[in-house]
Amino acid sequence: MTIDPDDYRRASRERWGRSASGWKARRAQFTRAAMPVSAAMIDAIGPQPGHALLELAAGLGDTGFLAAELIEPGGTLITSDFAPEMLSAAQERAEELGLRNVRFKQIDAESIDVDTGTLDGVLCRWGYMLMVDPEAALRETRRVLKPGGRVALAAWTGAQENPWASLSGRELVRRGLAEAPDPAAPGQFAWADPARIEATLAAAGFVEDITVERVEFPIAYPSGQEWWAVQQDMSSAFRETVAGLDPAAAADLQAALRAAAAPYEQPDGSLVFPAATWVAAATA
Repeated sequence: MTIDPDDYRRASRERWGRSASGWKARRAQFTRAAMPVSAAMIDAIGPQPGHALLELAAGLGDTGFLAAELIEPGGTLITSDFAPEMLSAAQERAEELGLRNVRFKQIDAESIDVDTGTLDGVLCRWGYMLMVDPEAALRETRRVLKPGGRVALAAWTGAQENPWASLSGRELVRRGLAEAPDPAAPGQFAWADPARIEATLAAAGFVEDITVERVEFPIAYPSGQEWWAVQQDMSSAFRETVAGLDPAAAADLQAALRAAAAPYEQPDGSLVFPAATWVAAATA
């Protein structure tokens, strides 16, 4: 299926905007779970006092905010997202944290409104693989970096290694409620092959110090009911699909997902899923 780039970008922006309130509600839970990934990304760019950093597709900004304190005194972080609702939620969070060296800017990563050669580091956690033209976004990333500046990104490994997310999608496809993902299209697992990450970085002009490392971490939910609720909060597409079902069909879907998650259920009724992501980095 051919994707119209403008239609995809518009739909994606709207979808993430509708998901912002749910992400905000689940921020603490997801931030804790993803901490090993954010820490690995920050280590990869090596932030120092006085550095200028940019976080692309920042969502609620958690990864960049961890780096913000490391670039004090004198450093500045630009937190950006292309969905204004996400950016507003990130700004609220920064105010809660008392961060004073963060600026906020609505940015489409495929066309970064930042001067050439002005940044020491760029972070993008689980963003590039969702873009229509990730190579263009990485070319733009390289353009705004100073010589020797670093980019660090995260991209999920395969669906089988991330059942916390893939079980529901697989069940929706099985029931005819969603289309099977096109492996060539943007998507959560589009960069499951690390060779694709390396090739896209190289095509965008990053030819020095390319590294791709695997990070494994657990994602836990207090109960199967909570997992069901979190999926609806953090995915507007899933929530809207469930909302379109009659009560019996929704209950049947929930029961099927609970059965699929049974291998990950703990004696106390909680669910602990494995998760795995690639963390890649390169020098401009």
